[in-house]
Amino acid sequence: DGSIICWGTASYGGSTPNIVGKVSDIYSNGYAFAAIREDGSVVTWGNSGYGGDSSKVSDQLSSDVIRIYSTHKSFAALKSDGSVVTWGLAEGGGDSSTVEDLVNSDVINIFSTSASFLAVKEDGSVVTWGLKDAGGDSSKIDFSSGIHEIISASSSYAVLLKDNSVVTWGKPSLFVDFDNGKDIPIDREKAQSNIKQVVSSDYAFAALKNDGSVFAWGG
Repeated sequence: DGSIICWGTASYGGSTPNIVGKVSDIYSNGYAFAAIREDGSVVTWGNSGYGGDSSKVSDQLSSDVIRIYSTHKSFAALKSDGSVVTWGLAEGGGDSSTVEDLVNSDVINIFSTSASFLAVKEDGSVVTWGLKDAGGDSSKIDFSSGIHEIISASSSYAVLLKDNSVVTWGKPSLFVDFDNGKDIPIDREKAQSNIKQVVSSDYAFAALKNDGSVFAWGG
């Protein structure tokens, strides 16, 4: 019937909100919930600093929202006109003001790590924001070969390009100490061609090549 029932720790969204109107979809991050009503408006609850309070962008979330994406402590809403609205922890993706002109139209999909967002636009271009070490800065990445698939881990991205090569950025082991903090870098020679598939765990990637061989990198 479009109603919501919640349970668990109240400060993490476990207290059922008083929502007027039927809800069509519910989304979550690590600390809060966001729901889209049938009229395309959004209601949020949970930790106020980490996405539970969307009052600063309430006007933008009053209609036409079609999907919501999340990092660990923030949300991004995609609207029917291709624009993006963000809220939550600013440095964790909740503040998209630095790329506002780039995400105010023509966005068709959004991906995320634990602390950054990546928006894909109709022309195939990519826009990133959020914590730099978690993939929030893709300014040095060359996507000119065309994007085939985007794969995200906890704090990094890998993109399989249409020429069957892979590009990566971010920091795989940002939040954990693996092998005394040493990351396993990607083998650039192996990543240049003949990649068939890329998959991720929280802190690592594995690539399957056309010859059936596999190589991995990460924390």
